[in-house]
Amino acid sequence: MTGLLKTILFVGAVGSAAAWAQVPAELLLDAPQKAALGVRVAPVQAAQAGALLASATVSVPPGREVTVAAPYAGVITRIDVGLGDAVKAGSALAQWSSPQLADARRQMREAQLDVQNAQAALTRDQAMLADGIIPAARLQISQNKFQAAQAALQAKQAELRSSGAGVGGADYAGASLTAPLDGRLVQSLVTVGQRVDAGMPLFKVADTRQLQLDLVLSPEKAAQLKVGDAVSVPSRQAKAVLVGVSRAVDATQQAQARARVTEAGSLNAGEVLPVQLHPARASTQAAWQLPARAVISHQTQSWVFVASAKGFVPTPVKVLSSNDEQTVVSGALSEKSQVAVTGLASLRALLQKDE
Repeated sequence: MTGLLKTILFVGAVGSAAAWAQVPAELLLDAPQKAALGVRVAPVQAAQAGALLASATVSVPPGREVTVAAPYAGVITRIDVGLGDAVKAGSALAQWSSPQLADARRQMREAQLDVQNAQAALTRDQAMLADGIIPAARLQISQNKFQAAQAALQAKQAELRSSGAGVGGADYAGASLTAPLDGRLVQSLVTVGQRVDAGMPLFKVADTRQLQLDLVLSPEKAAQLKVGDAVSVPSRQAKAVLVGVSRAVDATQQAQARARVTEAGSLNAGEVLPVQLHPARASTQAAWQLPARAVISHQTQSWVFVASAKGFVPTPVKVLSSNDEQTVVSGALSEKSQVAVTGLASLRALLQKDE
């Protein structure tokens, strides 16, 4: 009985010692040593319970951004607006010249003359039929030619209307490229004197009065969200609300969501930002937000190095959510905690040395 008790006590002592050995000791470093290792710290911030972190691209809703392309090959002779300028529908963005445009206008003018000639022939044949000089079949042929000429003219007019060039004046080869809607010039892809091909994108005009956020999410985050959940962008003092969440994943195993901006703050179309998602079914677990680079992985566990009076205390944490810049964790932290954000390779080496 005594031997069995000794064995149990020995095993328990060994187990306790092993468990204690798995808890890293405090890393003792004074100020000069911290400076030599390049260690810097950042404060920990209390995170809203259940908040999820993600990245989003600021864009405009479908139908509020239009690309202006070159209808024919030509040369840009003048640019009338700059990036970010407000434009009105129909206002000139640039001037350009195109031999193909001149040829299209020539063909339209010839089509107008063909209609006039066909109409004159039809009028003459109608009079001759009334006098009994020609048969009805001759008049039918004249009517068909007139209708064919009208169809050819309408096709040329539609071609020029779709190009935005119009019929033109004395300069058959010159025209203005105009804005298709009220908004701002968000992208300019050409310079004066540049030769462009037909269909080449030249400008992008967007109505930026309404913005949206295009979010990329992990499947786990997407599963926690639903339409109507709030989205915030602290760095731009902006807010949004989810209007669509897709559970399907793409080739990179990422899901997508879309949020309508309700308070634009200082958002600008085209920028990529870290955002916070606030599910209605949020967890009540205490959470802390800190720079993503402050978290390391060691022994299949996530850790942060919390600053102390004598150095740093390796502290285990559980990652709840993260994006490229920030991470939300739970663990033994407080609002007064500061964590190392640089020199982590050196601190990791000291941690492994002490084990």
